[in-house]
Amino acid sequence: ARSVGMGEAYSAVGDDVASIQYNPAGLASVLTNELSFTYLSLYQGVNLESIAVAVPLDTQLPAIGGTLAANVNLIQGGTFQRTDDFGNPDGTYTAGDDVITLAYARSFGLIQAGASVKFIQQQIDTLQSSLFAADMGVVVTPSFPGIRVGLSLKNVGAQDNSGYDLPMIFDAAISYRRYELLTYQDDGALSLESDVPVHPIDDKVGMRVGAEYNFKWVGSRATLRMGYRFLDEDLSGVGFTLGAGYSVDLEGAVVFLDYAFAPEDVFGVSNRVSLSTDF
Repeated sequence: ARSVGMGEAYSAVGDDVASIQYNPAGLASVLTNELSFTYLSLYQGVNLESIAVAVPLDTQLPAIGGTLAANVNLIQGGTFQRTDDFGNPDGTYTAGDDVITLAYARSFGLIQAGASVKFIQQQIDTLQSSLFAADMGVVVTPSFPGIRVGLSLKNVGAQDNSGYDLPMIFDAAISYRRYELLTYQDDGALSLESDVPVHPIDDKVGMRVGAEYNFKWVGSRATLRMGYRFLDEDLSGVGFTLGAGYSVDLEGAVVFLDYAFAPEDVFGVSNRVSLSTDF
């Protein structure tokens, strides 16, 4: 929900387990074990459920280092009425999508690099189609404080398949975070991102901008987020996104509760809730 609240301008600013869906290189910023659950309610009973986990390997496997992560997304399409050629009821059927992702990222000085492999399956009634795809990216943290530059290539190898295709996309993003923005207890971030279609090239360019403001006090943090998505009118929707979050330190485990509202797209207006923890 954090990424959606920022308009999904997340490829540079992302530094948690959610980076597995935007730019796997961001996983290299994960310093402790992270576990996240997300629930998204769409129209006509369509739901998305997601679980993601990230584990830094520097302590357990220092010779390898880096961060290993996994993510499972389940889109439950619900039950639909089947009809025959004459429009008469003929039982029911179900539909859904499954995406399973494995990723690894590591830091090399000022550069973080990461890659992921995705297994994607679509099912409608008795028909199924599946494919593998890969994402890869880097995050550069130059010497200027607070700046992060993210570059990624998404859906590599998911074109020209016999079942269905996914567009290959080059993503470029930049973010800036400043600490002690208004007081010594707060920080804020701005992020700008663009998606450029590589194959097929007739897909539209997408642009997103996002902002995040955190205010911290002893053992707690409150967050406000806002974003705007424009140009890409096909799937993502166009317009403002809003989000909020709250985290609390429970003596050894930090629990995060996040909410995001996204504008109407092909799936309708969405409300997303995430519950995650560092431990």
